[in-house]
Amino acid sequence: MARNGRWLTVLLAAGFFLLGFLGLTRVYEAWCIDRIYPGVRVWDLSVGGMRLDEAAAALEEHVTVLGRPVFTLRGPDRSWGVRPADLGIRLAAEATTRTAFHVGRGPGEGVLAHLWLLVAGRNLPPVLSFDEATARLYLETLAEQIDEPAVDASLRIEGTVPVALPAQPGRRLEVEATLAAVRQGLSSLGADGVDLVVREVPPQVTDAEPARAWVEALLAEPLVLLLPDPREGDPGPWLLPPERLTGLLTTFVNDGRLHAALNPERLRAYLVEEVAPKLAVEPVDARFHFDEATGELVVIAPSAEGRALDVEASLQNIVAAVEAGRHIAPLVLRTVPPRYPETATAEELGIRELVVEVDSYFIGSPSGRDHNIRLAASRFDGLVIPPGETFSFNHYLGEVSTEAGYDESYITAGEQLAIEVGGGICQVSTTVFRAALWGGYPIVERWFHHHRVGYYELRGYGPGFDATVYSPLVDLKFVNDRSAPLLIETEIEDAAHRLVFRFYSIDDGRRVEVEGPEITDETEPGEPIYQLDETLEPGEVIRWQSALNGLTATVERWVYDAVGSLLYHDTFVSRYAPRRAAYHYGPGYEPPEEGP
Repeated sequence: MARNGRWLTVLLAAGFFLLGFLGLTRVYEAWCIDRIYPGVRVWDLSVGGMRLDEAAAALEEHVTVLGRPVFTLRGPDRSWGVRPADLGIRLAAEATTRTAFHVGRGPGEGVLAHLWLLVAGRNLPPVLSFDEATARLYLETLAEQIDEPAVDASLRIEGTVPVALPAQPGRRLEVEATLAAVRQGLSSLGADGVDLVVREVPPQVTDAEPARAWVEALLAEPLVLLLPDPREGDPGPWLLPPERLTGLLTTFVNDGRLHAALNPERLRAYLVEEVAPKLAVEPVDARFHFDEATGELVVIAPSAEGRALDVEASLQNIVAAVEAGRHIAPLVLRTVPPRYPETATAEELGIRELVVEVDSYFIGSPSGRDHNIRLAASRFDGLVIPPGETFSFNHYLGEVSTEAGYDESYITAGEQLAIEVGGGICQVSTTVFRAALWGGYPIVERWFHHHRVGYYELRGYGPGFDATVYSPLVDLKFVNDRSAPLLIETEIEDAAHRLVFRFYSIDDGRRVEVEGPEITDETEPGEPIYQLDETLEPGEVIRWQSALNGLTATVERWVYDAVGSLLYHDTFVSRYAPRRAAYHYGPGYEPPEEGP
């Protein structure tokens, strides 16, 4: 009986314990019905026993850890601790708490599982959102610290010594591949770190030795440019020393290797600017007279071919010689034919008749002036001016010097006549101006003299029909606007001291009307000038120049075409200053006192 009583007591105690346990579990389960089961943690934060809103708030507070640099990005030579927020990583609090709430509520999970959860616990990763645009922007900025460009093999010339510089690989952060690695590390926020994906960037040029060797051979001695068949007096040869050759070099890449060569543009510029001008010989046009009886051209001076440097052919020769390892290269010349060879005929050129004939007189000119007029006039005799070309008096006149054959004579300069080489040339330019004026040619440059010159007003010409020149600043220019060339003839009539210019071309029917000169603004000269001249005899007095009134002379011209339409209307205004009389005297002479 006693044994039976003990078992009954045990059974009753077990029953009461079971009833108590069942009651407690029912209370526990009832308490957890709207709470996360105890034992659940999120990112080491205990959220068990919390309702969803409480857990969300706790997580939001705990999320400040995201501001710490816990996301490690490992590069090739350093690491970066990055705030997850900078990579666009954000905590999804509601989604995370819902995940935590469903722990223990799956199919087949009961009280025992809940009790085990309470004992063992479970740590859940947070649910995170990932903004790839933000992460990409961060990585692209980071790439500025990581990326290194590849360094191509290159050539440096130290003085005249070429030095090959080796190539070096670069590196580049692969942003998209790194984004994928960051995405994989989100669950642990990169607790073990994320390796940046960095690729090596190979150089495009891996070897500069071919260029170095070529340049070394080129700079070993000067490059010589010469004419294959030089004539006496020809310039050259041209020596390009190594120091000069270095400035003509260029490099290029072939099969990953650097090569060197002469730069065609620089070499061409050298030939054009330094060699070609020294070799150029202008062709000489034939000079003609027009035989009015036969209508044919008569050659008075033969033509001659010119020559010029053939830049492109010379360039090819130089390049070929250098590529072959030679240091001597022949230049190439080409002939330049004259525009008007002596075989040209009047019919071919379209020169058919006399267009205009004008004159000027130089009666009483001193011998030096007379000589200069004749010499200057000869420079224009037989010239052929192409259609559309602007005639420049100074261009065809050429150099004015004693070496060119000119004498000294009077010129107008300042208040007194002066003596200078070439005095009298303006007699020729004045006559050309009159030919262009009456021939109806467009006159684009003409200058009047400072004072009136008596020679230019002889035999019916008034003031305003003169033209002064003084190379290179003061010129006389007109345009041959006819369809045919213009042939210029000059003639000196010795008996009359008359200079004649004739223009032959094609008569296109134009008509010229000239009015003037209209004289205005006349002014009286001042008191005479007296100037001591130590070369004169004592007491000797000579009149150096006569007094002339100043005035303004206006000449107008109208040029009409064959049907009467106005082509040109010109107004030529010449403002002449008054000129005082001038006397030169020897020692001992007392010049008169100037008036009040």
